[in-house]
Amino acid sequence: MLNSVYSPDDPISGTFDVDATARLFTRAHLVKGMFFNRLLAVLGPSFGDLVPSLAAPPRLGKYLPFSDYPQGDYLRVAVAVAERSYPAWSLREGIRRLSRADFKVFADSTLGKVLLAVAGDVHAALLNVPSTYTKVTSANWTITGEAIDQGAVTITFAPLLGPWEFQLGQLEGVVLAFGKTPSVRVMELPKGAVRFDVRHD
Repeated sequence: MLNSVYSPDDPISGTFDVDATARLFTRAHLVKGMFFNRLLAVLGPSFGDLVPSLAAPPRLGKYLPFSDYPQGDYLRVAVAVAERSYPAWSLREGIRRLSRADFKVFADSTLGKVLLAVAGDVHAALLNVPSTYTKVTSANWTITGEAIDQGAVTITFAPLLGPWEFQLGQLEGVVLAFGKTPSVRVMELPKGAVRFDVRHD
């Protein structure tokens, strides 16, 4: 739940209405195709079952890595993969665990390699999260990040639509990729904003 501190081994319980949540995203909420394709590899032929529910299914059955696609579609595809990949966990925990791999998808891209070479360490990588988001997503939100101290960064999404476990998992994935153990306090703020205080000692 919100306003709690999470380590990677603290499971999150609960589910959410996938259809209602997907409808929260507008045409302004887009995400790059690179994040879809690893999910399609898990679903295989069963991806076809999802196509009728998608606002913009890919042509020829494959997403173009740097083209934009609806975030609502990404939610639907990610939920299907989380349910298949993490059947022993709640949907919210499955989404969180699935999202930890998003950083690797970005890091393996040409753009990611360039940006990470500049960042150099986990603290800098976390501080670059807001600018990284603007390169791989489009949305009517504001993302800010600043250092709390040498071992922690605070990142705020205002407003944050959809399950906040997506962002929790992504931020944990950044820290884990650098061989550190994250501890993240998640706090609900006014007007739908959510703040993540990410400690990476």
